[in-house]
Amino acid sequence: MQTLILTIIVLGVLVLVHELGHFLTAKWAGVGVPRFSIGLGPRVVGVKIGETDYCISAIPFGGYVKMTGMEGEEAFEGLEGGESDLEASAPPEKRFENKSLPWRLLILSAGVIMNFILGWAIYVSLAWHDGIPTVDGTAVAGVDSTIVAAHPELAALRGETVAAVEGRGVSNWQQLTDAVLGAEDGELEFELGSGRTVSLPVTSGADREEVVGALIPLVSAVIDDVQEDSPAARGGIQPGDRIVSIDGIETPSFDRVSEVVQTRPDQILPVVVERTVDGAPRQLTLTVETGVEKAPRPTDGKFVDVGVLGVGAKIERIRLGPLESVVTGSKAAGRASMLILSGLQDIATGGVSLKAVGGPVAIGQLTGHFARQGMSSLLGWVALFSINLAILNLLPIPVLDGGHILFLGIEALRRRPLSATQKMRLSQVGLAFLVLLMAWAFTADILRLVGF
Repeated sequence: MQTLILTIIVLGVLVLVHELGHFLTAKWAGVGVPRFSIGLGPRVVGVKIGETDYCISAIPFGGYVKMTGMEGEEAFEGLEGGESDLEASAPPEKRFENKSLPWRLLILSAGVIMNFILGWAIYVSLAWHDGIPTVDGTAVAGVDSTIVAAHPELAALRGETVAAVEGRGVSNWQQLTDAVLGAEDGELEFELGSGRTVSLPVTSGADREEVVGALIPLVSAVIDDVQEDSPAARGGIQPGDRIVSIDGIETPSFDRVSEVVQTRPDQILPVVVERTVDGAPRQLTLTVETGVEKAPRPTDGKFVDVGVLGVGAKIERIRLGPLESVVTGSKAAGRASMLILSGLQDIATGGVSLKAVGGPVAIGQLTGHFARQGMSSLLGWVALFSINLAILNLLPIPVLDGGHILFLGIEALRRRPLSATQKMRLSQVGLAFLVLLMAWAFTADILRLVGF
């Protein structure tokens, strides 16, 4: 129930921000706005202030700003609560279609802009509050196997310590990341602590991003935080313990701890820890029953049961000033945008199965998953989701903001607008497509839940 309430709150905030963009710019342009609704369909509750009815409607997905004189919207009267008296009696200067093309473009784009701004602002705030998490040292615990397929040279870094990248000395993971991302196209050279040199070709920023994403830092398996009433706490694990092995498997890094635990949900396991007792290190064997939670599987996004301990490793953080926070947050927003665009491209080209499309159930699961990881993780998810909504709304599909912007582009090229009938027919096609897409997303949610 908590996850459901939290998901509704997150969706409500994102819809509110989006529709507020349309509303404020419409008011600024002098367009009449008879209704501002969070939700679709019949009005449930609200209050009328001036010309505008501010309300909550019955269907808790989406929202709308009804503007006077917006042609082609007749197909959606049922979703938008029917025609208002203001629409029929509005003077010409308050009608949307009578505004200049730049004004209409700004009104239609404002919702998307607001969602981008929200996502960007959250990323900047997180950079200011949390800084940049990093790892002291540059030892490589492992390399992502899927990326090694494209860059086989990376396999040679497994178990090594990186001393320099492109001749630039590095002493922590953030310096290593910055050096890779800032390298020029061509041969990317790693100097290793063992004296060896590894070179691999990179031809774009995407290649450098892949390299950074492929390398897994060696984080010591020393526990810095134990969640209250977690499996680890009940089993006797304490902050400062170093996990030596789990179920007989050695755990030289925290990444290895996570890997072993996640594959053993709801199991009773022997956990060997090293603890300082009376000033001397001592190994203790504890019995821990792992917990269970749902988490997305990297291969297909399906939510599966994974084991949890409820422990955290010590992560160093580089504190940032205001300007550095803006730069870091902006880069994070840019990476989120590229990730979403890449995902859309993969879906369009068949690189990803349509089963990976997520609907309301997947949104709820992800919201709950990130909420359990802490406020910073939840806010990061909200930022990503906000930018995702912005990009999806820009798709040139009638009904979406991008479809209306497409109509304006056609008008600019033809020197005259499409007729109201043409807009309505195209919008009906767009609505039918979205209904089918939503139905498929919901079906994919159900298939994932039942194990298909």
